[in-house]
Amino acid sequence: MSVINRLVVLLPGFEHMPVEAHHRRFTREAAKTAPVYDMSLTECEPLRVSSTDDAVATGEFSLHASGDGWSAKTEFLLYGLGDITLFYASRNPLRRLLSGIVALLDFIVTGTFFRFVVTSWRYALFFIYPLLICCAILAASYGTGRLAASYNQTSAPIAPVIALMTAILLFWLAASKFHFLLLMDDWTFARDMARGKRADVMRKMDRVIADAAARISNAPPDTEIVVAAHSLGAVCAVPILDAALRREGSRRYGLLTVGSSLLKVALHPAARTLRKSVETVANSKTVWIDAQSLTDPMNFYQSDPVRDLKINGGKSPILVRVRFRNQLCDEAYKSIRRDFFRVHRQFVFGVEKRTHYSWHAILCGPEQFADVAALGGLRCDRTAASPQLNVAGTATT
Repeated sequence: MSVINRLVVLLPGFEHMPVEAHHRRFTREAAKTAPVYDMSLTECEPLRVSSTDDAVATGEFSLHASGDGWSAKTEFLLYGLGDITLFYASRNPLRRLLSGIVALLDFIVTGTFFRFVVTSWRYALFFIYPLLICCAILAASYGTGRLAASYNQTSAPIAPVIALMTAILLFWLAASKFHFLLLMDDWTFARDMARGKRADVMRKMDRVIADAAARISNAPPDTEIVVAAHSLGAVCAVPILDAALRREGSRRYGLLTVGSSLLKVALHPAARTLRKSVETVANSKTVWIDAQSLTDPMNFYQSDPVRDLKINGGKSPILVRVRFRNQLCDEAYKSIRRDFFRVHRQFVFGVEKRTHYSWHAILCGPEQFADVAALGGLRCDRTAASPQLNVAGTATT
């Protein structure tokens, strides 16, 4: 029988969720995915959460998966990056709005936005989205103010009041229905990471990096190690592997980035430290899989971090192209396809159909991470046929 012992460092994206919520989602969606990949899945150790005042919460749990002729025990180390993102959400709405606008302007003035255009034009559209919301709110407020002024037959200053009320109402609507303030927080965080702003936030990130690297180094030699990150979690995942490689450079690690926003920060001219970490990882024995989807406007579709950051001599990640339509039944896909935040999260949600990509099957299943990378994705049928690969080393699900 094939037996795998695995340590997975889990790094969630920019979501205002505590460790407990991420754990519930992971186990729920893993249970949904397991029968699709002929896995039996049990939680052998419940979630244990530890936290200190100056660090993010850390969750530890263990899952046991088994199937015909194989068994895998995966220890998960889940870092509550939501403790950092909740800081941004806890500020007053006006400050969240203004800091987001400053961040967006920073990305324009430094030329980072134009690098987005060159690297992935669809992501450039995502960048423009909050600016369009701001312009729409200003235009509508101005228009209602002018309209009120034209009908005002008194000396009372009705027009400015109407314009202000319109702006507040539309601002509330954008925040509640279109994730507007979350986007503002997201861009503020990206700017802070690129420029090393906010010493308190950077201290927390440094603590995560140091703690994860230490635990990776202490893992037994026969343990497979995978650092798995969704969205902006990749900005933390790469420095973790950089630190682990400095401790033990001869070991072969796995890096799984899905819906990655690594380039969102790394393309900023001030993000020199992050680009250096990418270079270290790309020039090591690390096996890197990067899952991307055309359906998701919040990832850098068709990008290659090594190529796009102009890293000489580095090994590019294996690119796995994901079609969410092929993973879900028609009804489920139709229910999420118009919600771009939900589509972005589908990378870490369960699936209903077997394809080359599944977050939970890769992290819990029978295939060694290096084998998944070599094949360009999971074995997607029950006869263990290899997935189709193209000359660029990518697979499409």
